[in-house]
Amino acid sequence: MTAEKKKLKVDQKRKLLLILRITVLLGAVIYLIFLVYTNYFISENKLVLYFSTNDANYLVVEKRAIEPEVEDYYLKLFRELKTGPKNKELKKTIPKETELLDYNLKNKTITLNFNLALKNNHWGGSTGELLTVYSIVNTYTQLDEIEYVKILLEGQAVETLVGHLDLSQALMYNQKLTKGS
Repeated sequence: MTAEKKKLKVDQKRKLLLILRITVLLGAVIYLIFLVYTNYFISENKLVLYFSTNDANYLVVEKRAIEPEVEDYYLKLFRELKTGPKNKELKKTIPKETELLDYNLKNKTITLNFNLALKNNHWGGSTGELLTVYSIVNTYTQLDEIEYVKILLEGQAVETLVGHLDLSQALMYNQKLTKGS
């Protein structure tokens, strides 16, 4: 009878070990599914916006969750930029009266047509102009489908916003202006 008890105990241990292995494997699979979901689906529903640091020397990323396909994504980007940062250590870069009148995406270049308030209500200065323009450019060019941003005012090409930065050509992402680069 002792041999049967030992065999029974060995069989029970094997079953327990098998159950433990299955539980660990199932936990690992659930964890991997969670990682994929959070990294793919949740990050897909985030806006990446660039705002000025308080000292107006750099741009910093601020991410915001959005509802998928609630409205036009490009328009939503601009509206969130215009609203300004939620982080109190950052400053807005777009004058509040500014409106995005329309846009056109062609060959990886988005042309953004703003009203004159972007120029007329801008607080000025070379650094202010640089941070305003590149908060727009860096925000839009972080999207896969956009490499360049062209800025128009009331449908017209402009040489500069407030006298310092050449806007006659489409602009690319500027990493030098982002903090920590």
